[in-house]
Amino acid sequence: MRPASPCPPAATLSVREIPPGWLSPLTPEALLATPLRQRLMQIIWQRTSLSASLFAQLYQTPVMRFAKLAQQLPASEYHHHSLPGGLLDHTLEVMAFAAKLRQRHLLPAGAAPEDQAREAEAWTAGIIYAALLHDAGKIATDIEVITDDAQRWYPWQGPLTRPYRLKYRKKHNHTLHPVVAGLLATQILPARVLNWLAQYQGLYESFLFCISGHYDQAGIMGELVQEADRASVAQFMGANASAALARPQPSLPKQVLTALRELAQSQLKLNNPASGSDGWLTGDALWLISKTTADRVRAWLLQQGVTSVPDSNVRLFDEMQAHGLLIPTPEGKAVWTCDITADSGWTPGSPLTLLRLVPAQIWNTPTARPSPFAGKITPVATTVNMKGPAATVTGTPGTPPQTMTADPLVDLTLSLFTPGDENKSGTPVPPDPTDIVDEIPFPAFTPEPLKTVVPSSVTVHKPVPAVVDKQEKTASVLPAAPGEQFMDWLRQGISARSIAVNDVKALVHLVQGKVLLVSPGIFKLYVAMTSGNTTGKDWTRVQKSFQKQGIHLRGNEGVNIFICEVKGARRTGRVKGYLLEKPSLIFGNTLPEDNPYLSVVMQGTDGLKPPLHP
Repeated sequence: MRPASPCPPAATLSVREIPPGWLSPLTPEALLATPLRQRLMQIIWQRTSLSASLFAQLYQTPVMRFAKLAQQLPASEYHHHSLPGGLLDHTLEVMAFAAKLRQRHLLPAGAAPEDQAREAEAWTAGIIYAALLHDAGKIATDIEVITDDAQRWYPWQGPLTRPYRLKYRKKHNHTLHPVVAGLLATQILPARVLNWLAQYQGLYESFLFCISGHYDQAGIMGELVQEADRASVAQFMGANASAALARPQPSLPKQVLTALRELAQSQLKLNNPASGSDGWLTGDALWLISKTTADRVRAWLLQQGVTSVPDSNVRLFDEMQAHGLLIPTPEGKAVWTCDITADSGWTPGSPLTLLRLVPAQIWNTPTARPSPFAGKITPVATTVNMKGPAATVTGTPGTPPQTMTADPLVDLTLSLFTPGDENKSGTPVPPDPTDIVDEIPFPAFTPEPLKTVVPSSVTVHKPVPAVVDKQEKTASVLPAAPGEQFMDWLRQGISARSIAVNDVKALVHLVQGKVLLVSPGIFKLYVAMTSGNTTGKDWTRVQKSFQKQGIHLRGNEGVNIFICEVKGARRTGRVKGYLLEKPSLIFGNTLPEDNPYLSVVMQGTDGLKPPLHP
């Protein structure tokens, strides 16, 4: 059954013979019935991970209202999507791209995890709505629509009910249409949706700036809508849409530097005179414990959706050194070995391996820095060929550095991120969102009839604190029962959309009414995102602790791991993992749809057995 339209029913449209050159207004159902538009609606639905009824209310209703206004208008006269109906095609593509791009970000940026979880659904909606409205103003500014009674039609008069024809205005202002979108927002978006967005001040401001053409003040929302717009245009023109999406992506060195600045402000303990610290600030350098820093940087970036961070600390240090983020040792190495002695008499008891950074990279002004360390940091000679005694670095601000000068590195830092360096980080090209048919296909788009469902806040679960080493330790730092914290992390990540569901590379899927947790990938991801450790075996402890909770399904022969067969349009494959009988343990009352392209099988000694049934 099709969802009920909030607009006048099709029966109100005049049925008469249409003269040549005139177009008849169509119902939104007819406009959205093309295979391309159905497919784009499927993608948007899949990216929002909502039930069919809630998706119909939050997204299908606005799209149908927009379709009644856009009808068969093109998106441009000669450029992209210039065919009849091009405006609707382009708008749906931009919405689909924007929904994909939104998944790379935890929003609002810099907010506490519980705030991000609470606002996740609203930010997703705001970005997709801004994409829906981004070219709506063209209906009023770029195109003249004349009905068969010789009257000029404007979109604020309501949907077309008479045959019409159109022509492009001569010398129209190409920068005007983004400003007009706000005039049409209340015709396209239900009032309850706008009320919902208005509850979140930062989101509301970004949305209003975005739909009035002030992308420069719309923050991340404006950036994502513009990126999605470029990708749609590039795809239509036969260019590489993924390249259009990749251009604005910051380089890995920039991302690492951002992480270091954030950690220095919020997490790293510096200059403790009586016990261990994460780092020490002297007059000319910031010294950070190497492994602790690498793990925290990696964990912070993974939490922000950055997946290009090297798993190996050595590779990460090499990347940082190559772009001037670190001051190297006399031998040209990234890691220093140093003795630390506080004026209070405290010492760690043995040399520590440290990274040395220029403080100006972390703090914009000297006044923003913490007070220097009251003590000495003495680099230890690590090779027999090293000439001369080890230098001593003190925390006294006025003391000239006795180690090698950092001036050349400061100069390098000032020119780190020139345009020519943007793509030299080795960051992998992001996945191509234009690959509409993924290896694990999306469910068919068959929403339920509209129901009265009021948008509600996402259930917030207590965030799991990051687990890190206090000093240079290699022992496991997991809690005694990491399985419970793993489940908390899973709930929070799904609510905040930092953990994908039913996606091509997702580690969580809905299969036959059960949750599939892909193993061991999901446990490795947990350890990486909470501690930054990607090389140890801590994930096995998490897996065993999770298994002891007894919340997963066991097979007829007591097996814990099930195999799922994936039948896609291009290939058939298999994934394995745990099955949870109660999806509500993770998703609460809002369950995504099953992926019909996944089926569960059991692997016994005599081969595959029949599919599992509830």
